[in-house]
Amino acid sequence: MTAQASWRAALEGWRIPQEILDQAPESPWWFPPEAFAPDESRGLSVSHRRADEALPDGGSVIDVGAGGGAMSRPLRERSGRVVAVDEQKSMLDRCDADEKIEGRWPDVAPQAGTADVVVCGHVLYNVADLADFVTALDKAASQRVVVEITEKHPLTWTGPLWKRFWDLDRPDGPSWDDAVGVIEECGFHPEVESWEGERSIVGFHNHAGWAAFIRRRLCLPREREAEVEVALADVPPPSRRRLVTMWW
Repeated sequence: MTAQASWRAALEGWRIPQEILDQAPESPWWFPPEAFAPDESRGLSVSHRRADEALPDGGSVIDVGAGGGAMSRPLRERSGRVVAVDEQKSMLDRCDADEKIEGRWPDVAPQAGTADVVVCGHVLYNVADLADFVTALDKAASQRVVVEITEKHPLTWTGPLWKRFWDLDRPDGPSWDDAVGVIEECGFHPEVESWEGERSIVGFHNHAGWAAFIRRRLCLPREREAEVEVALADVPPPSRRRLVTMWW
């Protein structure tokens, strides 16, 4: 089995059964934009430094899956042009970029064009066709591609919650090294740096807002939000998480 096929199969394990989706009052895949704003209190991360060192003064950046611009905003001071790409318009509305492109990568890659540096933060675990995705990242970058993901699938910690509310077992893969396998299979040879970062829920107004987000991800109705708050006290997300930066 190819690395791409293994990656796709691992992500398939996260598919929510249709009978659960049919009961969901709201889409579990929507993200609240306010929760994904850049955390201005933090300095440059490993990923920012790797992007910055390849960015010429006045150079250009494409931020794929930009969200609120967490990957590209720290590069604004030295860049001459930032293009933000995201599927969710409400994310782009909050993003500080010179050009905003709503759509799915790599479908909109031709609209984004090319840039000196292409950055992509916390998107890969949402991409089944990873080979096509990273090939398009590479094609768009003249100097460097910088990708940041969590060491493991970011929803791994929610496994006990799915078991508690739906008696559903969740997988614990894929992981960063599976992603590297696909990238190498595409003919690229990434440098890799692992580091530890604080898990941030900056942007949620309070823990009730966090519980509302997780309740929606669990496909539960609003009237069960209090139950989710109690469950999160028993199964809180880890306060810190292992992150991996890959660049080539």
